[in-house]
Amino acid sequence: MDFTLEQLDEAIPFAKHLGVKFSKATPEEVVATLEVRQELRNGSTALHGGVLMGLADTVASTCAFLNLPAGVGTTTTDATSRFLRPITDGFATATAVPLKVGRTLIILEVEVRDDHGKLAVKTSQTQIVLNR
Repeated sequence: MDFTLEQLDEAIPFAKHLGVKFSKATPEEVVATLEVRQELRNGSTALHGGVLMGLADTVASTCAFLNLPAGVGTTTTDATSRFLRPITDGFATATAVPLKVGRTLIILEVEVRDDHGKLAVKTSQTQIVLNR
């Protein structure tokens, strides 16, 4: 099933609430950005870790979805994130790529970078393939 980037921006209510904007969405790579806004910051000046996890999960699950056969769904079974540096201004850009697309599991890797291209978060995620 093909989606436009605008349809993806509207398709995931949580991602829309966060302000996630997709710039690329193929089975091989999904890229999305999130603007740093005051309401998304933690107690200091950086994006909240939960927001960054939400961004990472959004691009990973979208990438997994784009690799599914017709008539099945997917959900996250586990995700591990390493927070390497804060993102305090501009945009966070997340890129998800599949490491393995299997019949029952899809393993993905996500990198979240700041406006300067510096790696801020590295996430590994597993998605299970669900029969509908």
